[in-house]
Amino acid sequence: IPQLREQKEMETHADGGNPVPTKPAMDEPRTSADVAEVPSFAGPDALPVPQPCTVAGARKRKAPATAKVVRKAHKPQVEVEEPIQMPVYYGRREPFSRVRGNDLENKCAHLIGELPLQLQSMSLVDLQLWIFRLFRLHPETQDLGIKGFLKQRKTDFFDEESSEPDYSLEDYPWGMHEFLTDKCWSSFANKLKSKKHVTQKFMLYVQSSEVKHYDILLKAVHDDYSQLATVMLPGMEFLASSRYAFRDLVDDLTMTAKELVHYLTGPLGEKISPAEAWRARQFALEREFSTFYDSHNFAPRLLKEIARKNPGCFVDIKDAEVADCKGFRVLHRMFWAFGQCLQAFRTCRPVLCIKGTPLCGKYQGMLLTAVASDANDFSIPVACAIVEGETKESWLWFLRNLERAVVHQSDVCLIHDYKRELIDAVEDLLKYQYRQWRKAESRWCMEDLAENFFAYFGDKKLLLIFKRLCQQKRRHKFGKIWKELDELTSTYMAEKERGASGEMQQESVKHDVAELEAQSPCNQHDYVKDVKEDHADDTKGKITKFSDWISLKPKEKWSLAYDRDGARYGIMGSDIADIYKNDPVLKGITCLPLSAIVEVTFRRLVKYFENTSAAANKAIGNPSINFPERVQVDMNSKMQKSETHTLTYTYADEKNARGEVLDRKFTVKGRKREVTVHLKSEYTLSRNKSEGSTVEKTATCSCSKPQLLHKPCSHVIAICCKIGVSAATYMSPYYSLPYLGRTWSVNFDESKISRDYRNIMLFGCTTTWIPDKRLECGLPAFVTSDCLATVMEELEPQCSTGNVSTEDNQGSTTRLEEPNQI
Repeated sequence: IPQLREQKEMETHADGGNPVPTKPAMDEPRTSADVAEVPSFAGPDALPVPQPCTVAGARKRKAPATAKVVRKAHKPQVEVEEPIQMPVYYGRREPFSRVRGNDLENKCAHLIGELPLQLQSMSLVDLQLWIFRLFRLHPETQDLGIKGFLKQRKTDFFDEESSEPDYSLEDYPWGMHEFLTDKCWSSFANKLKSKKHVTQKFMLYVQSSEVKHYDILLKAVHDDYSQLATVMLPGMEFLASSRYAFRDLVDDLTMTAKELVHYLTGPLGEKISPAEAWRARQFALEREFSTFYDSHNFAPRLLKEIARKNPGCFVDIKDAEVADCKGFRVLHRMFWAFGQCLQAFRTCRPVLCIKGTPLCGKYQGMLLTAVASDANDFSIPVACAIVEGETKESWLWFLRNLERAVVHQSDVCLIHDYKRELIDAVEDLLKYQYRQWRKAESRWCMEDLAENFFAYFGDKKLLLIFKRLCQQKRRHKFGKIWKELDELTSTYMAEKERGASGEMQQESVKHDVAELEAQSPCNQHDYVKDVKEDHADDTKGKITKFSDWISLKPKEKWSLAYDRDGARYGIMGSDIADIYKNDPVLKGITCLPLSAIVEVTFRRLVKYFENTSAAANKAIGNPSINFPERVQVDMNSKMQKSETHTLTYTYADEKNARGEVLDRKFTVKGRKREVTVHLKSEYTLSRNKSEGSTVEKTATCSCSKPQLLHKPCSHVIAICCKIGVSAATYMSPYYSLPYLGRTWSVNFDESKISRDYRNIMLFGCTTTWIPDKRLECGLPAFVTSDCLATVMEELEPQCSTGNVSTEDNQGSTTRLEEPNQI
């Protein structure tokens, strides 16, 4: 360095100039010529053609001095950095942990992304959000993994004229950094600086279930597709720093958001938000069942495997091909019915309760189910389906598949919610000329209709009376409850109208006073008169009582007393209202990936059928038990009630030509009134003469209970005790112990389902199913609605100080739309 200074002084004297005074090197002012040129962070061929890696810190030859340099003191200039062109690799099928830097070249697709100028100021969350924008991913993608690879070669500090080529850097090993925490990312980012005498290459490797088929996804979505706004990710640091296994989050799928927060706060020793707890649940599910994205490919494979190993299963898959992508299809709908459940339904009451509930995982959709009940009111999921939403087309598709799969010896009754799309689909199904069911009936779920009643009238006491009206069996009592409900609803609506009109009058008076003050006194009387006339007919066309609200709804659809032919078998739908919360097979499955829904329900059915079958066989082997448990309890109470009845008169028996009794009529007097009971016998000749004729005995009563429930009432039991006939003679066989045993006699074999469907291609299955990217959703609505009080408590101290952070609104939430009801 002193020799260079002396050489510069000699050049100055040679030019005839005055000698320049020298200063110490630390205090010498710098000129623009002395400012080192900032090296490019991108390789020379990075644009327009991207290279497999980026070279930083490349040396440049120093240009010979051709002019006199005049040094002048000035303010140092701010260096302008160029954006870092970061190669982002993706697309390898190997496990994320096995990928190394040397494996990426020529084995991965890659995309050049431009990182911000201040790379060191980026947090790990900022990097993840940048990746999301780069690949048009949803900001709450759970399975995103990022690795950084870096190699550096340092040269001699004094070797200014070294011409050693940069390709020698290829012999250096790649240093791998896995970004689990902010500290890991910061240590990597701090190394990506412009350093003299240092040549470096760096690149990122990104793996996600969606990134694997990134180019396919772009072709599968329409041009008008727009990704949701990018938001701050909830719980990223919590998931990265935690090594907890989250096993209980998978075992207990019914935990609410508050219970998740309480459970995770204890062992981890840190307070987390409901959104973070929900992400922890999603993280645990993906570790156990694979990602939500991959489950769209695994679920059809699993269903095909189950159908192959279990004869009698019914599976239907609706998908659409992706243009210019052979073998890739977008999965839209799935329908499946296990053969064991279809066989069990044949000995159950011919009633199917149709229910739907939204999925709360990564992708939107609806889970549709058809549930049957045995003699003990134990539920059996006969069929399930995953559809994109509750539309008439999706419901009709589900019902037609259900008709093709379900075979029953009796007429089938469908009990469903009171929704326009579902009602229209059921009507189209029943009107179809070539339907497979000989006869089918449609009824409405009492609980769903009660929600509509409460939404309009808004009183819990009236709601209880309405439910009592729906379940009433005697028509004369039905009329009394109807009249009572009319009176109470009229009073309630009148009081509500007066309260509303009073508020409207107060607002109207304030508005009138404000306008009257601005008007002349001569026009005041005319204006007030016009206001009164405008409000004179406000009550016209409004529902003022229960009869007005229920007038367009047929009685046979919602009331038990007017149930034609007893199609309901006494099932009103109250048992299936919370089936996704209480059912041993279906509870909690709406948060699972698609393949996990199929796998978990199958494995649960194995244990469910095993336990229930053991209980049924125990009851059949007990000589003191004549009926299933629920039926036995009901019969015992009716037996006690029958002891208070009196047989007052017997009509003449009706006989046929062979002298066989066809109809026996009795009059039974109870505590308050008399009823008429008919015991009928119908003889049917068999085709085989050696077998003779078969007899079918039925009982009808003016109380309507035997006709509606297909079980003997207390009046029929009193007559049976009097004439020495068993009451079971006049009971439907669906309530008998033999039918109960046959219902649960089918076997589920857990060994017939294996997790190999995630790793191997099935026989001849070369299709890859992907989800509809437009169905991506953020945090489910229950996270915000269930924990609204908690969120408000967290906001109160911040609001009091005037510092409300935007981080409280982390995550995007799906809007819970009101049901489209009649």
